[in-house]
Amino acid sequence: MGSDDLHHFKRKKRLERTGRKTREYKDSILIICEGTETEVRYFQGFPIANIKVTTTGVAKSNIALVEDAIRIWKEYADKDEYYERVWCVFDRDDFPLKNYNQAFEKVLIEQNKLNKKYRKRVEREVKIDIAYSNEAFELWYLLHFDYIATALDRSDYRKMLTQRMGREYKKNDSGMYSFLERLAQETNNCQGQMFAIQNAGKLRKTIKDELKHNHNPSTTVDLLVMELNKYLKQ
Repeated sequence: MGSDDLHHFKRKKRLERTGRKTREYKDSILIICEGTETEVRYFQGFPIANIKVTTTGVAKSNIALVEDAIRIWKEYADKDEYYERVWCVFDRDDFPLKNYNQAFEKVLIEQNKLNKKYRKRVEREVKIDIAYSNEAFELWYLLHFDYIATALDRSDYRKMLTQRMGREYKKNDSGMYSFLERLAQETNNCQGQMFAIQNAGKLRKTIKDELKHNHNPSTTVDLLVMELNKYLKQ
């Protein structure tokens, strides 16, 4: 009996003993964030249904965050919980450009390793993506209000958000998702999430650099948001 066959046999027996189902959800997403509050609270604000979403902040970025994401994925795998989608959420910040770029390369390497080792155990191919922000996650919030194509320093974000929100912006605000949803309703989608998604995509299209993630400003948080939107409660 091969190692994977033995794993399946032991898993089947364990599930029979505990009465657990092999899978409770058709889809599953693991979100690993650089920040432990700002990003985590925002994504936890999504009213998700019929999918398992786990969001964790690790206080690390770039390569270290990717490595933590793989470690956490494997810890769940040891408990027979397999996430088909993994999102690494981190900022450009002022980290060395070499480390920042290597994180994107490492994602592809680690994705191939996981699929090679666990393919027979996971129902579908594991895919790892990066939801980056250059320079900071707050760019995603700003795009809900305006299309911004000029470079910003991370020190500008708080002031700009405070001006647009009409109240002081706080990084650990647990109500940002709800606030931005109300913004969309009050402006009939002239501002808000749909506007931000359009702005983020438009921004990337204007970037001529092959490595779009090196451009300030730019982000792919919209891609993660669009994936989560597929599972919103009706």
